Amino acid sequence: FIGMQERFIHARSPEANNMKVLGPLWGRFLPVYQRIPNRVNEHCYGVIEKRPEAERQHPDELLYIAGVEATSADDVPDTMVARVVPSLTYAVFTHVGPIENILRTINAAYEDWLPNSEYEHSGIADIELYDERFRPGTPECTMEYWISVEKK
Repeated sequence: FIGMQERFIHARSPEANNMKVLGPLWGRFLPVYQRIPNRVNEHCYGVIEKRPEAERQHPDELLYIAGVEATSADDVPDTMVARVVPSLTYAVFTHVGPIENILRTINAAYEDWLPNSEYEHSGIADIELYDERFRPGTPECTMEYWISVEKK
């Protein structure tokens, strides 16, 4: 993945700032993402990574990359980063409706599905997929939230 990154406090934290941080990040990224070389397609991704405790400014801090999938990390534009995410198993959850309601989908995934499944979070990376179904401002606005998992 190649994109722009920011630290943020995740949506399930009482001090969550994801909506304040991630919207402006996407606002900076979307006007320039087509300049990224080696893009695979027009889909955009949010890559969410846990930060080492020593690097966090808050216990619930994560790293978010607004990016695109690329075939190579060569020629990464200034102000952007490249990140290789290993092949993993993902539980995929479809969110339909305003992005401001994403916490409902995340809570259903982490609080309902995950504890009752045969999986646990892998601790690697979660991914958001924004493809042609993502049409903000429409009732059918759709995106996917992928949780990296492994067998318990």
